[in-house]
Amino acid sequence: MTDVKDFQPFSVETLECPYPFYKAMQDQAPVFEASPGVFFVSSYEHINQALRDPETFMSGNGAAFLNFQGEDGLAPPTAPPPVILEILKNDVPQRDTLLSGDPPAHARFRRLVNRSLSPRRVAQFEPQIRRVVNDLIDAFIDDGECELIEQFSMMVPLSVVALALGVPQSDLAQYKDWCVRSVSILAGKITPEQAVDATTAAVELRNYLADKVEAARQKPEDNVIGDLIKAHILADEAGDETDEEFRPLDTPEIVSVAQQLLVAGQETVNYLISSLTLMLLQNPDQLAEVIDDPTLIPDMIEEGMRAESPIQALGRFATRDVEFGGVHIPAGSRVIMLYGAANRDESAFKCPADFDIHREDLRDHVAFGAGPHYCVGAALARLESKIAFEALLGRLKNLRLAEGKNDFTHNYNFIFRSLKALHIEFDKA
Repeated sequence: MTDVKDFQPFSVETLECPYPFYKAMQDQAPVFEASPGVFFVSSYEHINQALRDPETFMSGNGAAFLNFQGEDGLAPPTAPPPVILEILKNDVPQRDTLLSGDPPAHARFRRLVNRSLSPRRVAQFEPQIRRVVNDLIDAFIDDGECELIEQFSMMVPLSVVALALGVPQSDLAQYKDWCVRSVSILAGKITPEQAVDATTAAVELRNYLADKVEAARQKPEDNVIGDLIKAHILADEAGDETDEEFRPLDTPEIVSVAQQLLVAGQETVNYLISSLTLMLLQNPDQLAEVIDDPTLIPDMIEEGMRAESPIQALGRFATRDVEFGGVHIPAGSRVIMLYGAANRDESAFKCPADFDIHREDLRDHVAFGAGPHYCVGAALARLESKIAFEALLGRLKNLRLAEGKNDFTHNYNFIFRSLKALHIEFDKA
């Protein structure tokens, strides 16, 4: 039997298949102190409770991500080394806005983004998303095979989020490079050289976005950055909602929002499309059902989000001493919400390890989070995924795994769950 005391969050074994440890936590210690001041929460009930209590479990000051220090990756944060501090001297000033923000300021930024990504606005992206998806398929459909991640699932959200932000398609290759390199720092324990490269890429990306914001101020366009340039927020972030003094957003605030939309939107949809394709191929009866009845695609997407949550975990800081799940959590502790565990909690989902597109509780998952920080881009992510699978399953027939080319291993990443590669073969419709 797996013992929760043996939990090594950054071991290759755990990251390849964390589910036995998730189950052990839920059975033995749903709120588990993995090391002094670091707690893992694995139950569906407790995670929902914590995500709806931002006063106790805050998101600001980098709480969402572990520091990944020490032998087990869970040592208390320390100051960055001089080489990183030198790179950060050229950075855009940091602002806490969406993922990194807390009420009441978080709610004000979120309202602005909600307007840019409202259901009506998202629906207007549909023709552009269909064009992106079909152009990508056109590039490999005559080959009868492809590596799905590099040639399709990575490029769909990257292209769509770039369109939403107003990033020129001519900059897409550079944009992709910055994204891939900068998010690697979220993976786990990385080498000093990798940390330097990831920090450099993140700073270059933020400066690129800052230049785009400044250029757009002269002529705001009909996109998310244009909307944020024209938007105003309460001048006194500690003020009352009835306060009538508003100010425009500064460039670092817009950069913060844009970068978070990029990371959340690009990484999650990429990993969902690839992992869901594999689950369909491993469940041919359900694949056949979806092909025969494409109206099942939205349900299939929800089950994919639950079964293989693209974001497995995010963190919070405890703002006060609290008894939570029968465990004392001191103020200042890091509290890691294991979304991937909650979505496989037997108390919330029947036979959670099974892939079942006919579940009655399909939308009860927490893959998009819950409470004030529920994913602001959820509607766009669902639309991208729906269009992607409509095109894949409609244009590629006899979809199958490429024999001898897949090892089905995952990237070394504690936060994101992602296949390294997925080679498929097919017949052209």
